[in-house]
Amino acid sequence: MKKTTQSTHVFLVLSIIAIFASHSKAYPLSTHKKYIIDDSTGQRAKLVCGNWAGHLTPMMPEGLDKRPLKDIVGELVKYKFNCVRLTYAIHMWTRYSNNTVSDTLATFNVSKVVEGISKNNPWVLNVTHINVFETVVNELGAQNVHVLLDNHVSKPEWCCSNDDGNGFFNDKYFDPQEWIQGLTLAAKHFASNSAVVAQSLRNELRGPRQNENDWYNYMSQAAVEIHKQNPNILVVISGFNYDLDLQFLKKRPLEIDLGNKTVFEAHLYSWSGSPKDTWLKQPLNMICSNTIKGIVNRAGFLTAGNNPVPLIFSEFGFDQTGGNVADNRFLTCLQTYLVSTDMDWAIWSFHGTYYIRGDQVQFEELFGVMNSDWNNLRNPNFTDKFQLLQRKNQDPTSKGTDAYIIYHPLTGKCGQVNEKNELELGSCEGQNRWSYNGSLILINSTQKCLTDSGEGLPVTVSDNCQSQSSSWKPISLSSLHLATTNKNGNQLCLHNNSNSSSIVSSQCICVKDDPLCLDDPQSQWFQLVPTNV
Repeated sequence: MKKTTQSTHVFLVLSIIAIFASHSKAYPLSTHKKYIIDDSTGQRAKLVCGNWAGHLTPMMPEGLDKRPLKDIVGELVKYKFNCVRLTYAIHMWTRYSNNTVSDTLATFNVSKVVEGISKNNPWVLNVTHINVFETVVNELGAQNVHVLLDNHVSKPEWCCSNDDGNGFFNDKYFDPQEWIQGLTLAAKHFASNSAVVAQSLRNELRGPRQNENDWYNYMSQAAVEIHKQNPNILVVISGFNYDLDLQFLKKRPLEIDLGNKTVFEAHLYSWSGSPKDTWLKQPLNMICSNTIKGIVNRAGFLTAGNNPVPLIFSEFGFDQTGGNVADNRFLTCLQTYLVSTDMDWAIWSFHGTYYIRGDQVQFEELFGVMNSDWNNLRNPNFTDKFQLLQRKNQDPTSKGTDAYIIYHPLTGKCGQVNEKNELELGSCEGQNRWSYNGSLILINSTQKCLTDSGEGLPVTVSDNCQSQSSSWKPISLSSLHLATTNKNGNQLCLHNNSNSSSIVSSQCICVKDDPLCLDDPQSQWFQLVPTNV
C-alpha cells in the first residue's frame, strides 16, 4: 500500500510540473547567417548557457541531493542564464531506460547522496533516469530556460581521455548504430517539449581513431535522423580533437539539408593545445593574440565569409575559486573574443558538485558557477565578470544605431562618464555609447571626445578634440591597449588600478611585444565592443 501511495504521489508531482512546463515561453529557434533566431519574433535569440552534467554513472542531472529542483533552476534564472546544455549518456536510453534511480544508486556506496535526494527531491528515487531528465527539462521550461540536449558519452562516466573507449566511432563503448539509436530516442522523446530547442550529436570527439570519412558518414546520418524525429530543434555539430578543430570543413563542407537548423560548436580551456603554464611563461599580449587567431582558424571562420553559420562556444571554463592565475588570464583573453563576436556560449559548469566522480562521493566541481551547497556563487565576481557576455549586443534585425561600448575584460565592467566628466568603470547596463573613427572616441551623438589629462590622471571627455591627446589607437599584438601620445611624445595607455573605478592614462605595459616582457598588462586591456542593441 505504501509503495502504491509513493508511486501515485510521484506521478502527481511529475504531472503538475509537466502542466506548468506546457505554459512556458520556450520557442523554436532557427538560424540566419551566423545568428540564432527566435522564430516567433524574427529577432536574435542569444543562448547564454550553463553546462549541467547528467552523463556520469548515476545518469541524472547533478545537485538533486543539494537543493529542490525548482530552487536549482531558480539559481540559473537569478544569475541570468537563459539556457542549459544538459548532458547525458547514450546508454541511459539504450540500456538503462527502465532502471530506477534507487536501483542504480544501490550499486554505489552513496548513502549521503540518497539522504540528500530523500530530503530535497524525494520523487527522484522511485522513477527512471529518463523520468528524472524529463522532469528537469520540464522545470527548466517552466522557468523559461531553454535546453540544449548534449550527448556527452555513450557509457556513463566522467569525460574525457583519449583511451576511455568513448572517444570516436567504433571505440570500445562507441558503437555508431547504438549511438544513432540513442540520439533518435532522445529526439523522439522530447519532440513535443518546447523547452528543448537544440540537440547536439557528440561531445569532444577524440583519440587515435579520428578520421574524416567516418566523421562525415556518421555525423550526417545522425543529424538527418534527429532532424527527422524533431524538425523544430537546432542540430549542434562538433569537430575533432576535443572539439577544438573544425577546419577540415574549409575544404569539404558538410552537405546535409537540415533547413535552417545547423549549428556548430567549439570548446577551449587554458590547457587546450598547449601547456597550461604557457599563460604564465609567455608575454600575455602574444599568447592572447595567438589564442584568438587559433580559434578563428580552427572554428571561428565558420561565422564569416559568404555562407556563415552559427557557432556556439559550448564549453570553456576556469577555476572559480579565483586562485589559478593561468585560468584567470586565459578567461580574460577568451572574453575579448566572445564579446567582440557576441557569440552564443555555454560555460563549464553551472553545477557545483557531482553525486560521485571516480571513487569520490559528492565531489566538488571547482569550475562550477554554484558553490558546493548550490546556494551561492563560487566566485563572488562572476556577475560583474560575465555581465557583457550575457548581454545581447548584436541583432541583425535591430533598428538601433551602430555604436561602441568601452569594455574592460579583466573586471568585466564598462566605461562610463561621471559627473566630473571623468571616465570610470561601472555597470555595463546603461553605460555610455561611443563612436570611433580610427582616431577620436566620442560620446555618441556629441562632439565630446576622450582626452588624456596627463600621466596618472583620470582620462576625461572634453571639447578639445583637435589635440594629439584626443587621438587613440589600439596597439600591441593583442590590439587590446588603447593608446594616445602626450605632448612630450610619450605613448600612454588607458589603465585601471584594481582598487579604484577610475580610468587613468599610464605608461603602456609590454606593448612592444618583447618576448622577454612578462609583466601583466590586463589592467590596460580595453576593447571597443560594437553594439546595435
